[in-house]
Parts: sequence; C-alpha cells; structure tokens
Amino acid sequence: MHLKLFRAARAVNLSLVGLMITVSLDVLASSRHDEGIGFYIGYDALTTISSGIYTGFPNPNANRLTLLLDHGNHFHGIGTYSYTGLPDAPEILPISTNNRIPEISSGESPLLLTAGNDLYTGMLRSSVGSSEYSYLGIASIQSLAGHAPDSTEDILFHSSSDRWSGTLDGAQIGLRLVSNTPGLHIGTETILDLYESSDVIALGAGNSSEFKPVYWVDTNAAAGIYSATFELLNNSSNSSLQSSGLFSFDFSVTAVPEPKTYTLFAAGLCLLAWIKRRFTRY
Repeated sequence: MHLKLFRAARAVNLSLVGLMITVSLDVLASSRHDEGIGFYIGYDALTTISSGIYTGFPNPNANRLTLLLDHGNHFHGIGTYSYTGLPDAPEILPISTNNRIPEISSGESPLLLTAGNDLYTGMLRSSVGSSEYSYLGIASIQSLAGHAPDSTEDILFHSSSDRWSGTLDGAQIGLRLVSNTPGLHIGTETILDLYESSDVIALGAGNSSEFKPVYWVDTNAAAGIYSATFELLNNSSNSSLQSSGLFSFDFSVTAVPEPKTYTLFAAGLCLLAWIKRRFTRY
C-alpha cells in the first residue's frame, strides 16, 4: 500500500515537473506576449537570395517593410514578396506562400471570435488565447533593442544574423486594409472601427510604432471564416523603405445554438440524471 502511494506521489511530482518545464519554455518563447504583442515591423536587409532555385537572385524584399511573427528565438516573415516561374524568366509577386495568420503550415484553425464586453458588448471579438497567433499586437522591431545580452528580446532582435534589426529612421508606418470579409471590422480597445472612413491608418514613427487591434463582427454574424488582408506602407518621403507584401489574418465565427437546441440539451441532461438516480437505488 505504501509503495503504491509512493509511486503515485512520484508520478504526480514528475507530472508537475513536466508542467513547470512546459510553462517555463512557453514563457521563454515569448518576448512581449504578456503585453499582447506577437508581431513586429522591420525591414529586410538581405540583398541576395542564398538558397533554393533562385539562389543568387536579388532579394525582392530588400529594403521592404516586413511583418515579423515572434516565433520564440527567431522570426517568421509574413506576407513577403516572392519569385514565381522558372529561373530563366521569373516574375515577382507581392505575396508569398507564407502570407496568412495562422500560418498554413501550422495546421491551426482560424482564430476564434468570442463574445465581447464593454465597448464590444453584443459583438464577437478577437482576444488572446492559447495560440501563439492570438497575440495580435504589432510593434516596431526597435522595441526589442537595448535589452540585456542573451535576454529573450535580445536573442529575437539579433536573430537571422540581424537580418531585420535595422533602424526605421524617418519612416512613418501606415497599415492599409486591402480587403476584408463583409462584416469584419478592425478597432482597438477604445475605438470601434478604425477603417470606417479610410483604408489606411497611421501607426506612427518607424522606430516607435505600435498597434493593438481588435477584430470583431456583430454577434448575429453568419458562421464561417472572416479574413482581413493588409499591406504595410511607409508614408514618409524621408525614408527609402518600401511597402511590404500582402498578408492576411483569418478568424472563425461558429454557429450559436438556437434556444430550442438548448432546451433539448437541458432536457437530455435531466433525463440522464433521472436514469442515474433510479439505477443507483437498485
């Protein structure tokens, strides 16, 4: 008996250790996630493609703004320009195969929109969840600069041989809404609809820009996938940085059961409880 208890306690302790390790790794894998920031704006300093069938070709993203996903100790470039076609006659497209959030390669479903409150009462909105893609805030790459050597921020900032760590001096960042599913809106915690009167919003100076969006639909919106496609712009003539490729965020709205469905479900639970009590007696 004592041996069984010891083994059970040991198993629990090992499970707890595993849990603590997992949590620790999750924390280390995020630099500003606790602030809702999961994406950064930098520009691509790589001038020449170094691998693949287009090796040696000029990088079509050189000197272009890039949306960067915080993936722990490195970035994923989202919505970059790309080559297509044979190397002897390539074309350049303003999109790439990795241009959606959640990333297609992750196999994750679109981010779920759920019931909001306060400004978003009566609406379904985006919020931070278990997915790394749910940290929808966007900040300048320079917000990671100047941290202690070997800190999470420092490692992320200098990843990929400092490919994206250059300053954005003189740039004024704009975010253009290229297209969106009807009914999907973009706001903040204090502003309901940023794109109501224009398809471009200003995010601020390149080295200090920051944006924490809220994506939302009306609570009676039809079930399905809702998407918004964007482009990063440099609205300043004092900087030579060019616009980014196109990138999209995908969200899911699930069907809300009708009251009749809830009634039937509740009746079923009551029936199961009655059956359990009846057979327990005997």
